Amino acid sequence: MKKRLVGLVVTIVSFSPGLLSAQTYHRLTQADFAAIPVADNAFAAYTNCYVSYSYNPVRHNGNYIIDFNVRVQVNAAKSWIRFDLMKNREMLSSVLRHEQGHYNIAYLMRNELYAAFTRRHYTSNYQAEIVAVFKDIESKYHKINDDYEYQTQHMSNVNNQQQWDAWFSKQLDNAELAGNAVNNGGKAYYRY
Repeated sequence: MKKRLVGLVVTIVSFSPGLLSAQTYHRLTQADFAAIPVADNAFAAYTNCYVSYSYNPVRHNGNYIIDFNVRVQVNAAKSWIRFDLMKNREMLSSVLRHEQGHYNIAYLMRNELYAAFTRRHYTSNYQAEIVAVFKDIESKYHKINDDYEYQTQHMSNVNNQQQWDAWFSKQLDNAELAGNAVNNGGKAYYRY
């Protein structure tokens, strides 16, 4: 039986005060897949992740200092696994490992987006500047997600899946070493 999987990074933009900057990594479990599979879908699983951001601008000396909150979440109500196709625990583990890759891509996007947002200086045109940064990074990670699916052949190519798993591990280690966001009196900065 050929197993086909697909993942999607959906984006949501919002504005809100009282922001947080750090987010912990999430390991997917069966509980993250609560939706009923689409009847005519040939895939064994679907992960619905989204990256959202909000911000709070403050005008200062003609520029804007902006607090950002960037989050990645798994939407369990839209994510599903065809548990009836899971013959054993090993098969389920393989599916979860592949789907974890889609979350990893969204998590890495979240980290890069936060870094890009907080390293920039903003003008009175900050809204357009923020959207431009977002679109650039979103495009990059949509391509990474497409490459992941194509190269792993929806997890059917075990060798390529292992290569991607190693790449994810290295990228996640690098993200952790980079210091991830630290909240400094409500203003985000990075440790190096």
